[in-house]
Amino acid sequence: MLVQVCKALDYAHKNGVIHRDIKPTNVLIDRQGNALVSDFGIAQMMSATDADVTASDVVMGTLSYMSPEQRISSTKVDQTTDMYAVGIMLYEILAGRKPMGRFKLPSELNRIVSKEFDRIVLKCLAQEAKDRYQRAVELKDDILNAMNHDDADSRTDVFSLRGADSFLGKCRYLDTIKETRYGSTILVENRVNKNLYVIKKHNKGDVGRKEAKILATLKHKNIINIYGSGGDNRSTVIITEYAQGGSLADRMVRRYDWEKALDIILAVASGLDHAHKNNIIHGNLRPSNILFDADEVVRITDFGLPAHYDNPRKRNWYSPPELKKTRQGDIYSLGVIAHQMIAGRNPSYDSGGNLLLDDVKLHLPEDVQTMLSRLLAIRVTRRYKTCEEFLAEHDEFAQRRKERMSQPRFEEKPVAAPPKGFPLWAYLAVGAGIVVGTLAALYFSGLLN
Repeated sequence: MLVQVCKALDYAHKNGVIHRDIKPTNVLIDRQGNALVSDFGIAQMMSATDADVTASDVVMGTLSYMSPEQRISSTKVDQTTDMYAVGIMLYEILAGRKPMGRFKLPSELNRIVSKEFDRIVLKCLAQEAKDRYQRAVELKDDILNAMNHDDADSRTDVFSLRGADSFLGKCRYLDTIKETRYGSTILVENRVNKNLYVIKKHNKGDVGRKEAKILATLKHKNIINIYGSGGDNRSTVIITEYAQGGSLADRMVRRYDWEKALDIILAVASGLDHAHKNNIIHGNLRPSNILFDADEVVRITDFGLPAHYDNPRKRNWYSPPELKKTRQGDIYSLGVIAHQMIAGRNPSYDSGGNLLLDDVKLHLPEDVQTMLSRLLAIRVTRRYKTCEEFLAEHDEFAQRRKERMSQPRFEEKPVAAPPKGFPLWAYLAVGAGIVVGTLAALYFSGLLN
């Protein structure tokens, strides 16, 4: 259940929200046994100032689950205050009581508790925020690892992967990332090198297998590393690296500043450009296929895999108007993602097929509007032909903007220097004359007696 709590907090934190009152009564359990985090009533936006939330000296929350800094002020907290509260709950589960004062470690109170949990608890309950888990996903992974440390069942035996059976035999199951009627994605740890991997299986035959095999031999910083693939005529299994930062889809509750959005889009375009130059089309680019690794580097995944929805009537907004899997089709999908991040909605057009940007036009440079329009051009002839063309146009825009910003906003006029050789006594005489004249004027006017 705490793993599920960490997943919920990770989603909230990625969208800029700190809960600030994590405790057992705010974790609800549904009929299927799933944990649901509730009561964000005193939640704080990470970007908010003190004035936006509460007075800086107000303490809000539940005392026994508060981090040290939260006991001083509810506004002087970050996401690690939620990690502290989860650590309190974890200690209660392991030891049967709250950690008070100089508390004993869970393994000292409960012999069946692994010392791995001692380390996790101590890191959660560190007095300094910088010494705690900085991200909920890191805490989740460590809890999963400690839970399955002595578990001999790898849970990967259900997969059949030709040429990689030896690899799967060395893995143990940690978590199910996603599961649908079309396939599943699980997180495993290799028992030998202790690294985490993602194993993705789908029941669409060999779709995506060719792309995976080619990409396994190619490396690019913005494409997920693929370590193996295989299957039969009914299903495909692909082994990739684990991107701990999750997907872009998890981070799109709020609109992005256009500069931050373009940083991500440019990274995706760079990865796509590399794939396209090696004759690989993505064909299903969307926010859920754009991942972030532990260092927040953008990584594209799922090349060649089909688009599928549980509701067949649901519109695929990322599919290009021409309904073809081409390089320009991927570019259109990239444009939809960029538009969603910047405008907070799906793209729309006027009767002439021109992209409508009236609601965000005031916040966007004209060059950025032009780039969005070219990414999302309905007519293929007006769209960027390659990602390289888009990247080059952005570089030109960035250079022009840099040059404009480096120029002074007004021309400073130099102060005229006094004539050379003008003696100091002359300056003193002029100053004295001004003072005497002012006093005389005041005297004769009757203001100075």
